[in-house]
Amino acid sequence: MNMNTFSLCDPLCFGMISPRFLQLTSSRSFSSNGALHKMAIRPLHYHLPLFPGFQLLDVAAPLDILNIRTQYPDTSGITLTISAATLDPVSVKPIPPPKAKWRFDLPSDINTACNQQILPQCTFANVISAVKAGKVSDDNEEFKPIDVLIIPGGPGTRLNRIYDADTTRDEVKVSNTQEVQDFLTTVAPYVRHSIITVCTGSHVLSQTGLLSGRQATTNSARYDDVTRQTADVEWQRNSRWIRDSVPEDKVSDGLSLAPGIEIWSSAGITAGIDVMLEFISAHYGGIEVGMETAKRMEYRWEREKEASYFL
Repeated sequence: MNMNTFSLCDPLCFGMISPRFLQLTSSRSFSSNGALHKMAIRPLHYHLPLFPGFQLLDVAAPLDILNIRTQYPDTSGITLTISAATLDPVSVKPIPPPKAKWRFDLPSDINTACNQQILPQCTFANVISAVKAGKVSDDNEEFKPIDVLIIPGGPGTRLNRIYDADTTRDEVKVSNTQEVQDFLTTVAPYVRHSIITVCTGSHVLSQTGLLSGRQATTNSARYDDVTRQTADVEWQRNSRWIRDSVPEDKVSDGLSLAPGIEIWSSAGITAGIDVMLEFISAHYGGIEVGMETAKRMEYRWEREKEASYFL
């Protein structure tokens, strides 16, 4: 394997351990299509969908916080699944997979020599097939339930793909994140606890309609560009992170996020550290858990909620 290619689930790479998984702390409620309605479950199973051109720190920072928490008995049952459109390594630079029948609408002279890749464990199609067939469970080694979706941002969120005329499609432009958007829309009813977006990951989520009417924030430098494209979201400019949720009294249609599902969003890149520390504090035992983790990271966590320094 190339030294720049790695799997974030490899215990040799990020120090993750593999104990038996903790039991959920409450009962479950299913809709008619098999999707789980959020109740008082403890979020343990994280899912990360990737696309070419994701921001590396948007991914690595929150996941390293989870890696640290796996070393503590009360959160040792945390699991991570990484998916993508194909099983090819996913690049942080806008580089198509080897067999792709499309190209990016970019100059050909971009720097691809400094590039890192993450190897997905499964495809979007694999996951969709498993959740629809009811083949996910807490003790299934291959397909875990989706307690928490983590959606990164990055340059790839604002790029298009061009499908060449000599393929089965006419030459058209399609959003680079369209496959991720379709995936999110499909699995939304099966999310059991939360969605966390980092940086312009909130832009990806907003384009699915799943953020409509919800409060959210995004990368400070991209704020104006993102917010004018999705006016149905209650965007918050001067925020390091935001916590919102689907109203508990919303009638579930079995096609969208269930009532009570939390939606956390952060500003750009390093704000992913802050939002994840807040998330684990909220759900794994209080502010002491976040402080303990930040100290292990040698990160000066000041719990700043404003992003004015970066505006």
